[in-house]
Amino acid sequence: MRDLCALCGENSATTRDHIPPQGIYPKPRDNDINFNVVPACSSCNNGAAVEDEQFKVFMGISTGEFHDQPEIVINSIARTIGNNQKIANQIFETKRNVYAYRQNQVLDPAVSVTFDGEKYCKVVSRIVRGLYWIERGKALGLGSNINIFPTDQMKPDFAQSIKELMDCLEPHFLNKKTFVYKVLFNDDESSIWGVKFFGKHTVFAYAEPPKT
Repeated sequence: MRDLCALCGENSATTRDHIPPQGIYPKPRDNDINFNVVPACSSCNNGAAVEDEQFKVFMGISTGEFHDQPEIVINSIARTIGNNQKIANQIFETKRNVYAYRQNQVLDPAVSVTFDGEKYCKVVSRIVRGLYWIERGKALGLGSNINIFPTDQMKPDFAQSIKELMDCLEPHFLNKKTFVYKVLFNDDESSIWGVKFFGKHTVFAYAEPPKT
């Protein structure tokens, strides 16, 4: 089973894919990080390039200030936007000025950007499939759907229930603790996942059991 692609579970693995995507770590990268990889077919690996580029920009904007060297993140985002007209167009077309509030005080103005939710979900789904392979030693398979729950779109009661569940689970740290995940496997092999990037951005997922 482990000679098959960890992501689709159908094709032979001829490459290795980074889980999470290596692109979210801007160059020059820390040589001390032992980046986590899983076996992948060329179709799954190469076919994710577009989603990964946008995810890289999104993650840089949402977590950049929490990196040890945020200026490197800013420069990396600028290079990506400069080299990808499609991403640049989306950012400039959707950006809007907003004001943040904290303790009833208006803070400095900021810029809000809307990202493609479908591409975001594809990247997170791929991460979950890779993590499933790590945990179970087999591919979840593309036939099993994965539902993604970004924290900013969750209803308060549901968010609280997920938080209470995740608080009971053991964390698994990857990439020098810059990426952490928790998972609960149910009796039917469905699974609930919580992943956090750079100690800041959290997202949850529910994966259907693998199809037999």
